[in-house]
Amino acid sequence: MLQAAIWDFDGTLYDTYSGIMQALQQLVTEYGLKVDRQSLYRLIKEDSVKTAIAQFGQTLAIEPAVLSKRYHEIERQTQQDPQPFTAALTTCQAIIANGGQNFLMTHRDRGSERFLAAGGFTPLFSEYVTSEQNFKRKPDPEAINYLVTKHQLNPATTVMIGDRPLDVVAGQNAGIKGCFFDVDQFHSAPTADIVITTLPEIIPYFQARD
Repeated sequence: MLQAAIWDFDGTLYDTYSGIMQALQQLVTEYGLKVDRQSLYRLIKEDSVKTAIAQFGQTLAIEPAVLSKRYHEIERQTQQDPQPFTAALTTCQAIIANGGQNFLMTHRDRGSERFLAAGGFTPLFSEYVTSEQNFKRKPDPEAINYLVTKHQLNPATTVMIGDRPLDVVAGQNAGIKGCFFDVDQFHSAPTADIVITTLPEIIPYFQARD
């Protein structure tokens, strides 16, 4: 029986990828680069936006930091009103109802907190970890270790839930379980302890078994 969920934000709780893709496509258009949309989407879902931008930089002979700065400027405009995934709120509520806790661990800035507040999630979360804390990026377990230590979580009953393989690996690197939210059915996290395709599928893991 699980007792604590550490949630990723982008692509897990909130469906933000349309805004992310729009920003990336505008970025490459500004620099005269053509990319295949489907390949780009798979790259950022199976790896990261950071990796995609690094590849753009290599192709364009431009420092990735320059491209990243411009990407974030664009993404702030394209990501105005993201919506939570179906049943995200009720899944978090169910975890609380079963005596569990919810935490956030995201590479996004504190904008994620504003989005969660708008969706009614704030009372359901014990703590947020965002980019402002400057923890090492997933799959490094530093941020997860911080939450486990601070809140005295039992690694055996704690799970990291995310839509990318690096979320799963980050959790496992911290000695907790890794749950892969395979919303795209890419089957790209073979080491995951739990695989779900809809968020409510995680709820039974928080319920006492007879």
